[in-house]
Amino acid sequence: MSVRFWQVISFFAAALTVACSNAQTPPKVSVNELNSSSHWVDSVFKTLTPDQKIGQLMMVTAYSNADRTSVSRVTELIKYYHIGGLMMAQGGPQRQVNLVNYYQSISSIPLFISMDAEWGLSMRLDSTMSFPRQMTLGALNDEKLIYEFGREMARQLRRVGAQMSFSPVLDINSNQWNPVISTRSFGCDKREVAKRSIQYMMGLQDGGILACAKHFPGHGDTDDDSHKSLPSLFRSKATLDSVELYPYKQLILAGLTGVMVGHIGVPAIDASGTPASQSYILSSSLLKSQMGFKGLVITDDLSMKGANGNFSTTESAIKSLIAGNDILLNPESVPATLIGIKNAIAKKRISWTEIDTKVRKVLSAKYITGLNATKFVPAKNVAAELRTDDARYLNYELVKNSLTLVRNQRNLLPIIDVEKQKIAAVSIGAELDNSFLNTLGRYAPVSKYSVWLGDESSEYEKLYQQLAGMQTVIIGLHSIDTNVKDNFAITENARKLIVRLSQTSNVILTVFGNPYCITNFDYLPAILVGYDDNPNARSLVAQAIFGGIGVSGKLPVTVGASFKKGDGITTNAIRLEYAMPEAVGLKSSDLIRIDSIAQDGVNKKAYPGCVVLVAKDGKVIYEKAFGTHTYDSKTADKASDVFDIASITKIAATTVSVMRLYEQGRIDVDTTFGTYVPEARGYNKSGILLKNLMTHQAGLIPMVGYSTHLSSSDYQYDSSAAFPVRVAQNYYIRKGYFDRVLLPAMFASPLHKPGKYEYSDISMYFMQQVIQHVSGEPEQDYVKQNFYKPLGLTTMTYSPRNFLPLDRIIPTENDKWFRHQLLQGDVHDPGAALAGGVAGHAGLFSNANDLAVLMQMLVNGGEYGGLRYFRPETIKKFIAYQNTDISRRGLGFDKPDVSMRERSFGATAIEVSNETFGHTGFTGTCVWADPQNKVIYVFLSNRVCPDADNNKLGGMRIRPKIHQVIYDAIIKAEKSAKQ
Repeated sequence: MSVRFWQVISFFAAALTVACSNAQTPPKVSVNELNSSSHWVDSVFKTLTPDQKIGQLMMVTAYSNADRTSVSRVTELIKYYHIGGLMMAQGGPQRQVNLVNYYQSISSIPLFISMDAEWGLSMRLDSTMSFPRQMTLGALNDEKLIYEFGREMARQLRRVGAQMSFSPVLDINSNQWNPVISTRSFGCDKREVAKRSIQYMMGLQDGGILACAKHFPGHGDTDDDSHKSLPSLFRSKATLDSVELYPYKQLILAGLTGVMVGHIGVPAIDASGTPASQSYILSSSLLKSQMGFKGLVITDDLSMKGANGNFSTTESAIKSLIAGNDILLNPESVPATLIGIKNAIAKKRISWTEIDTKVRKVLSAKYITGLNATKFVPAKNVAAELRTDDARYLNYELVKNSLTLVRNQRNLLPIIDVEKQKIAAVSIGAELDNSFLNTLGRYAPVSKYSVWLGDESSEYEKLYQQLAGMQTVIIGLHSIDTNVKDNFAITENARKLIVRLSQTSNVILTVFGNPYCITNFDYLPAILVGYDDNPNARSLVAQAIFGGIGVSGKLPVTVGASFKKGDGITTNAIRLEYAMPEAVGLKSSDLIRIDSIAQDGVNKKAYPGCVVLVAKDGKVIYEKAFGTHTYDSKTADKASDVFDIASITKIAATTVSVMRLYEQGRIDVDTTFGTYVPEARGYNKSGILLKNLMTHQAGLIPMVGYSTHLSSSDYQYDSSAAFPVRVAQNYYIRKGYFDRVLLPAMFASPLHKPGKYEYSDISMYFMQQVIQHVSGEPEQDYVKQNFYKPLGLTTMTYSPRNFLPLDRIIPTENDKWFRHQLLQGDVHDPGAALAGGVAGHAGLFSNANDLAVLMQMLVNGGEYGGLRYFRPETIKKFIAYQNTDISRRGLGFDKPDVSMRERSFGATAIEVSNETFGHTGFTGTCVWADPQNKVIYVFLSNRVCPDADNNKLGGMRIRPKIHQVIYDAIIKAEKSAKQ
């Protein structure tokens, strides 16, 4: 279709927006209203010619991705054959809105628009949100979520111009070999299907959309696809009545507005084998008379092979109308059908009275869905109004609550001891860069691999060899389909790989698709069903594996002999979840100001780039990166990038190490420095109390001058046995230089009168010495073994160049006076650099996620990932204000200013609780944790790049401004909850 054609349609549709801009919230629709009279229905009905009446009973398919010929065909049917409605099929949301408005404009009677959108608009329209299928919803414990799903589907359908949805599917999937229903069904239990279908139906109808349940009388126990042939339902009348018809009875009692009759033979009820859609016995005697249905009856698509086995397509349409259907869906030829119906009336096969009754019901459907008031849809902001934050959160919750753990031998899930096992993860049937593998990597060091289902056996053998020696192998099975006869597209190579791996490793299988496929793997110790294969489901399954979320879903179908309907093991959340602000009662829109503040810092060159992370209630609800690695770089910052966190080292390495040793009774903070560090004895620093070191009240000067203690003989260009300590690229310091030169200089440095707050890096050099003397280990080893490894931290480390790719590490200063290079992966702080990159006050690198995990452990009272690191009372002691008459400090931790007035100019948001603790870093970083409000805030930047004298970050107060946005959002949510 020409661009010019669509431009005309779009312009025309936009012009109609004015006519519908004041449209009100749609009223709830009910079956009772379909059968009540209205002035509008009466007035329109009186104007209709015989041809217009018959036209109102036909609904044809229209595509918003169609060419000019297709649009012209539909235009002709509207103008000259007066069709009553359209079923909008494949296309896009904006194009559909434009086309619906165009079609409505040329129709003298408002068109009734329907969609076959069982799992949302994405079933038909591109660029729309992919919601779960009904089988996924069948796994939910909380049926109220299905109602909310129905409401959201109604909102989205209304937004693209529809008034009816061909859903819910009431078929009971009692036959796993069924080639057409499968995951479209809520499950194999009639009561569960009915309960969940009622919630879906009520959501749709309360949202102003007519629900049209299908495929009457039941398509769940058939072996054939009615698109290709006429299937038959070989059940006894008693079984049909008690099983297949059960959901319909329940929904009719609950006020169902529509039923789609399938092209299905039901010999037990109609021995002639006539398709139900053309059977008076089924469509009228059973559905209407015996079951009492008063709503709209519509045929399944009449172009399907199952509708036209023994008759011409026109005769099939006529027989369907005679059988009791009110609307003929997609008759092959509207002109021929119109003529055929008029001939049938003339031959008294059907009366005008029957036609009039049907027409009035169709008009009533248009009236109760608001088409009498406006038939146009606003053409602006369609995409944004479909993809709302509330819709995204609902989708998240639906998937999260559906995940089903059907087997968990040896309690493999959630994975606890991440440091004690080598873990690999494989995506079979998906690309390597996917949200399943990437999310797994947020919880622990995971070796990641991928292979396609159709790859040669040599690729599978290569992968098997790469996985040798792995204690745990997590397998994500992707790209599987619903074709049972083709084993769900699972290839023999894939199946054999999983068998072989299970013989040497703990295999955790996750299925992103049809749960029936797990019959292939009933020998495995852990199986998690994710149902859908999209980024949302992939991420959530990964979170469930490591306990970021708990699992609560129940299997909606029986699968083979090993897995029964209702199976599902419940687990609890033990690690951070990656969610949305809505998951903790906040609004995404209320945190959007963070974006503008952070980006303003980039624009005004407060830093080349930054990462902001916010967690609340154990959930990461905001995580974004801004800017680039350097001002000259085109490499954009990523949320996973690793920063030099500078003085945050004081808490993330040194303080937590002191806490551990204190809790073990190996350190007493009321004891002197010299007690633990013999080298300090004989100096005036020996008698300093540890608690005064940790609160910067020891009287120490800020730091000793490095340049006065460094001579040219102390370093050289290349490393050697005598010069092994890396300071920077092509800069190596003499062995033992720190212990021989710098540490004694600190011991001998001036000492002021204690009891006054004076921030000093020397204090944490000294605490590093305490840790190393007491533990008998270098600090970097002690903190890694006791915290970073068991917590699953993958980036928090000293000397990151030894462990991480350089392109993941953000550069800091272009050091022109000492190291004469742009620093990347080498610590920025010169003293820490001369100590080999490991110091008690600086040297640590991390991404935002790992820092958040460490802080979450502290907020949790010392527990994380199923392991305990501290007793709660230890944490409370160290994060408490120590002496507010002197400073705001805790033991090692920085704290908010004591007075609210001071907080207005301080480093935190004003409303943080007094329990809040954290630290800032010279390179442009900060982290704050508030146990009372359960908030963690991480800000990482490289503001010292390329010049450490750049103080715009502090001058613009970017860090506290962002912190304030978080608390403003919390306060707003609390006020809203009280209203």
